[in-house]
Amino acid sequence: MMDACPSLLAHYQQILTLSENMLLMARQSEWDTLIYIEEKYVHAVAKIAELNAGQVTTLPIVIQDKITTILQHLLQNENEVNQLLQARLNQLRDLISQSNRQQSINSTYHKFSDHGSMLPGEIKKQTSE
Repeated sequence: MMDACPSLLAHYQQILTLSENMLLMARQSEWDTLIYIEEKYVHAVAKIAELNAGQVTTLPIVIQDKITTILQHLLQNENEVNQLLQARLNQLRDLISQSNRQQSINSTYHKFSDHGSMLPGEIKKQTSE
């Protein structure tokens, strides 16, 4: 049992390190790296679930306190990452909206430019004599 405690605590600390790296990548707008680290994070969390499922006795209070502190940091990091991701999502929505508007304007312009005039009705060309 005592061997499992340091191992379990080490896994929680590994998850915290991954969480801190994810937060750093989000702050630096390194989205591809964030996703890569997040995959490792998910696997580490799954490993914790396995280790916790194998726990048959209660962890010592010292270990519980350390894990509680780690979990609090994880929640803080996750909240900030989520805020940064939401801000990025809003930026992407704005870019897509702007792109759609530009595409619509270009499409409209090309419709009129194919007809030679943007004015309604027939325009007679004047010839200089």
